[in-house]
Amino acid sequence: MKRLILALLILAPIAAMAQEINAQDTTLFVNGRKMTIKERDGKIKVKLYEGMSRGDTIENAQVFEGVYMNGQSTERRMGLSIPFTKKKNRGRFEPHYAGLYLGYSSLADGLSLKNAKGIDLVASKSWEIGLNLFQGSLVLSPDQQWGLVSGLGYAYNSFRIDGNKAFQKVGEITALVDAPQGITYSRSRLRYNSFRIPLLLEWQQRIGNRGPLFFSLGGEAEIRCWIRSKIKSDGNEKTLDKSLNIHPVGINLLAQAGFDDFGVYLRYSTFDLFEKGKGPDLHPVTFGLVWYW
Repeated sequence: MKRLILALLILAPIAAMAQEINAQDTTLFVNGRKMTIKERDGKIKVKLYEGMSRGDTIENAQVFEGVYMNGQSTERRMGLSIPFTKKKNRGRFEPHYAGLYLGYSSLADGLSLKNAKGIDLVASKSWEIGLNLFQGSLVLSPDQQWGLVSGLGYAYNSFRIDGNKAFQKVGEITALVDAPQGITYSRSRLRYNSFRIPLLLEWQQRIGNRGPLFFSLGGEAEIRCWIRSKIKSDGNEKTLDKSLNIHPVGINLLAQAGFDDFGVYLRYSTFDLFEKGKGPDLHPVTFGLVWYW
C-alpha cells in the first residue's frame, strides 16, 4: 500500500501536466508489471496490471483502476496483490535504506552541538527531509542476518539561524553577518540539497515471525547542490547569497536501528560544510525517524 501511495503521488504532477497538452495514452512497465495512463477530456484513468500464469502463457491481469477528475477520485482493486505493496519474504534478508526520513538538523564543532562557532540555531525549526527511492543488498551470511546495503537517496536540509544574522560571502570568505542597521530578519535560513549513495553493514534478527529487529552502520557519499542563504524581512523573502563556499562533496557516518518498517537514525558529516579556510569549521548532524518501504 505504501508503494502504491508513492506511485500515485509521483503520477499526480504527470496528470496535471497532461491537461495542458493533447490527450494521449502512456504505458509504463515497473518491476515487470504494466501501468497505463489515459487522459480524455480532463479525466485521468490509471490502470495497473500484474502478470498471471494461465497454463503455458503469462497474461496481464488488471489489479487496480483509479479515475481522477476535477479534484475527485474513485479507486477499485480487483482482489490480487497490489504491485507496489512491499512483498515480505520472512526467510530472507530485508535491507533498510529506502524510505522517508524526517529529522532535526544541527551544526557541530567537533562534539559540540550548541552555539558551535558562535552560530545559534533554532533547533525546533532546523530539519532534514530525506527521500530514498532505491536500495539493494548483498547477503553475507547463510543465516540471512548480515548484509551490505546500498542505494540512492535525496535530502533537503534547512538550518534556521537565530540572532538577526545570516550567512553571506564577504570577499572570499563565508561568514555569519549581522543584518544591516535598521533591518530585522524575521527569518534567516541556510538551505542545501544533496544526493547520497550509502554503503552500510546491517545486522537483523526476526523475533518469532515478526520484524526484523535491525541495526546498520556505515558511510554515505554525499553530493551537495542548490545552496541558498535566505532571509525574510518586512514580509518579503529573498535569497541573500548563493555563492557560499559550500564543500560540494561530503562523507557521512550513518547509524540506523529499528523494527520492521520503522526506525531511528543518526547522521554525522565527517567533512566540513564549508571549504577549508573559506568558512567556519562546521559539520552537519541530523537525527530523526524513518519510515521504510
